[in-house]
Amino acid sequence: MKSFIVAAFASLPLLLVAQQAPPTLDATAIFKHTKAASVMILSGEGTGRLNSIATGVIVSKDGVILTALHAIKGAAEVQVRMANGDVFDRVELLGADERRDVAALKITAGALPALSPGNTETLSQGDPVYAVTNANGFSWSATEGILSAIRPADEVPGAGSGFRLLQFTAPVAPGASGGALVDRNGALIGIITGGKGTAAFAVPIENVLGLPDLGPRVALGSGAALRMPAQQAAEVPQSSAAIAGTDPKQLLKNAKTIYIRSKTAFLTVDTLDRALAKQKDWDKLGLTIVQDPRVADLFIEIDRPLFTYVHTFVISDKKTSIVLGSGKVTAFDGTIASGGLAKDIVKIFSGARMPAAAKK
Repeated sequence: MKSFIVAAFASLPLLLVAQQAPPTLDATAIFKHTKAASVMILSGEGTGRLNSIATGVIVSKDGVILTALHAIKGAAEVQVRMANGDVFDRVELLGADERRDVAALKITAGALPALSPGNTETLSQGDPVYAVTNANGFSWSATEGILSAIRPADEVPGAGSGFRLLQFTAPVAPGASGGALVDRNGALIGIITGGKGTAAFAVPIENVLGLPDLGPRVALGSGAALRMPAQQAAEVPQSSAAIAGTDPKQLLKNAKTIYIRSKTAFLTVDTLDRALAKQKDWDKLGLTIVQDPRVADLFIEIDRPLFTYVHTFVISDKKTSIVLGSGKVTAFDGTIASGGLAKDIVKIFSGARMPAAAKK
C-alpha cells in the first residue's frame, strides 16, 4: 500500500503539467479569433484621398492597437476599421519604435476583442504560425505557414540591427504590414513588418509590448473622409476624357507648391528637403515645399521597400493622381541616396520649367 501511494504522488506533477498545458486550437478557431482582433488601417495625405492600407492588431480591450510604423508615418489622416464593421476616425499615437518599425495606436472604445501575448522563447523551427491581414487590399485574409527561424535583423538586408526577427513562410504582400502573427494556441507572437519573396518577417511581441506606455499621446488627423478605393470611385467619378487630355509637362510647369511624404523611416522628408536645397538649379525652379498637403499642387512620395537598399521617388499631380515622374537610387544609407534622388527630381522639373538656355 505504501509503495502504491508513493507512486501515485510521484505521477501527480505530470498530471498537473498535462492539465495546465494550453489547448491547441484548430486553424478555423485560430483564424476566427485572430480576425476579430485584427483591424484595417487607412492612411491619407489630408485630402480624403486614400494613400495606403495596412493591418493592425488589438492588444488591449480598451482600444490599444499595434501596427507597422511605416504604415502610418507621415500620414495626415488615419482611420481604423474593425472586422465587425465599426469605424473609428479619431486615432492617437501612443508610442513608436523606429528601430523595429512598430507603432502603438489608441482608439476610443471598450470591451474589444484582443489577442493575448505569447512567448517566442517556447517556439521552435517548423512550428505552425498563422496570420490575418489586409494584404493587397483584400480585407481579413487568412494565411498560414511555419516558423522558419528566429534570427538577428543584421542578417536580413535592409532590416536594421540590434533586434531579433521571426522569419516565417506565410505569404505577405502590401497591406499585411502591422498584422498579427499567432502561434498554434492563438497567442500573439509577432507584429508583421514586411517580407520579400518567400521570406516574411515579424517583430517578437515581447519587444514591443511597452510601446503604449512611451507617451506622450499625439492625436493623428481625422480619417472621416477616407474611403476604400471602390467607394471613392463610386462617390467621385473620374473623367477619363479630362485626364487623357492632360499634359504632364504642363502640370510640372504650372505647379507652385510641393508636399513631400515618406513611407519609410530610412529616408525622411527633411533629408530629401535638404538634398533638394543643395541642387544648384533648385532655386531657379520657383517651387515651394509646403507642410500642408491641402495647399500642394504636386506630391513627391519617397520610399525604401523593407529589406532592400532601393530608395524611390514618385512625383504625382494631387488632383488627377497622374504620375509625372519617378526614379530610384540604390544606396546603403538614405542620406547618401537623397543626393541622387534630388538630382533626378530637379532634372525632371527642369525639363518642363526651364528654357534650354537657362539650364546651361
